[in-house]
Amino acid sequence: MEFEALNSADLTAYLGGVPAVRALLGNTDELDVVEVGDGNLNFVYFVSNARAPEKSVVVKQAPPFLRLVGTSWPLTRQRMEHEVAALRRFGALCPQHVPEVYHADSELFLMVMQRLSSHKILRQGLMEGIVYPKLGDHLSTYLAHTLFFCSDLFLAPHVKKEAVSAAVNSELCKITEDLVFTYPFEDHPSNSYSPALPRFAVERLRTSAALRIAVAEMKWAFMNHAESLLHGDLHTGSIMVNEDETFVIDPEFAFYGPMGFDVGAILANLWLAYFSRDWHGRAGGENPGHYQQWLLEQAAQIWNGFAEKFLNLWRDHESRSKQHFIGEDPDAACSEAFRTHFVRRLFAETLGFAGCKMIRRIVGMAKVAEITSIPDEAARAEIEVRCLRFAEALLVQRQRFDGIDEVLALARTVGAQSEDCV
Repeated sequence: MEFEALNSADLTAYLGGVPAVRALLGNTDELDVVEVGDGNLNFVYFVSNARAPEKSVVVKQAPPFLRLVGTSWPLTRQRMEHEVAALRRFGALCPQHVPEVYHADSELFLMVMQRLSSHKILRQGLMEGIVYPKLGDHLSTYLAHTLFFCSDLFLAPHVKKEAVSAAVNSELCKITEDLVFTYPFEDHPSNSYSPALPRFAVERLRTSAALRIAVAEMKWAFMNHAESLLHGDLHTGSIMVNEDETFVIDPEFAFYGPMGFDVGAILANLWLAYFSRDWHGRAGGENPGHYQQWLLEQAAQIWNGFAEKFLNLWRDHESRSKQHFIGEDPDAACSEAFRTHFVRRLFAETLGFAGCKMIRRIVGMAKVAEITSIPDEAARAEIEVRCLRFAEALLVQRQRFDGIDEVLALARTVGAQSEDCV
C-alpha cells in the first residue's frame, strides 16, 4: 500500500483515540494541526487544542523514504522505533535535557512527544546572534551522562552487549558512512558545491593521502567502536534552547558507536557557526568578533565540561562499586593514569569526527543554513575554504593537539586568513 502522509482529519481522529494524548490536549474534537516540514527524514506536526493553544504536542511519523530526497531513496520505517527507544533511554539518564515521549505506535511508526513551544532551534538562534548563557554547561552534562551510563564503564558486560544488539541501526548508519565518510571525498553525484568554491579545495579532498587516511581511520572507528549509545546526529538543528533550558531532540540515527562522534558533531557545528559569523555579523552591522568569541567559549565549555563531568561520573562509580575497569588498584594511580589516557584518545577522536562533519556540510548533501544563506558567492566560498582548511587540520593533526585551547587558537588563525577564492 502506498504511503500517504497523515492529514489534519486523520490525525485528529487518531489522537482522540489515545487516552494519554487526550489527557494532555483536553478536548480533541477541535485540534489545530500544522505540518511544519522541517525534518530531513520524517513528517513533523504541531498539534494544539484550538480553544487552548497552550495545550499542544509534537507528532512525528516516519515515511518509507528519506523525506529530504523523496521516494527515490527508500528507508525502512523501523527508524522511528530506534528514535523512541533512544529518547526514552536518554530521558531516563538526563531528563532535564530530553523531551518526554507520551505515546508511540509501532504499526503507524508514529510518536507523540513534548512540544517545546518556548524554545528555538539552536541553529536559528546562533544565526540570530543570541547568547545562551547555560548552553555549554547543559550540553556537557547531556554528553557526559548519556555517554558514560551507556558504556562498559558503567554497564555490566552482558547488559552492554545485549543493548548493542538491540540498538543495531544499520540502515541509518549506512547513510552516515556514505554521506559523512565516503561521498564528500569522491566525485559523487550527491555532492553539491557552491559556485565560487575553488577547484583546488575540492581536489584536495580527493587527492591528499594524509587526509584520506585520516578519514578512513575515522570511518573505521565509526563502524567498529561500539563504545556507547550515541545520538548519532547531534548538530545544532537537533537542539532546542532558550535562556534557561536546553533539549536534545531527533535521535533517529542512534546506535552504539564511538563516543567522540557525538561530541565532535556538536563542536563541528559550533565551528561552522564561528566561521560563518564573520559574514553574518558584518552584514548585520555589528562587530562579529564578540559573538565569535562566545562561540569559541561554548566549544571550550562543552569539551572541558564534558571531560570533567565524565571523569567524575567514572571515579564516583568506581568508588561506589569498588570495581576498577583495569582491575584492582589499591592506590588508584593506575586507574587515574588510564582515565587520563582514555580522555586524551577520546579528544583526538572527537577532533577527527568534527573534521569529517565539517567537510560533509561544505561539499556534501544537507548543508547548514548559516553558510548557504550567504548571498555573496565569493564571500561564501572564502568561508567554506576556511572551514575546509580547519577541518583538514583537525583530522590530520588530531593526535598532536594538547587541549581545546590549541584548537581554538587554530580556529582564530584560520578565521583571520583571507583567501583568493574567485
